[in-house]
Amino acid sequence: MLATIMIIVHVCVAAALIYMVITQMTRFSELGGAFGSGALHTVFGRKKGLDTGGKITLALGAVFFITSILTAYIMVK
Repeated sequence: MLATIMIIVHVCVAAALIYMVITQMTRFSELGGAFGSGALHTVFGRKKGLDTGGKITLALGAVFFITSILTAYIMVK
């Protein structure tokens, strides 16, 4: 029962993480954006810090990492 719940949570977090990464990549959809030069057109260089989407993506990545470990631990048990 707990394993099923953890798998469902893990899949939901994975789907949300994929969505957030894809929506952030649309901002840098030029060819150079795929290689990290998305800030090429700014006057003063790359914007410092993360915007809200970046913070959400970072949090989802951490939650994905934690749920991966927890799900594996529960499935072995």
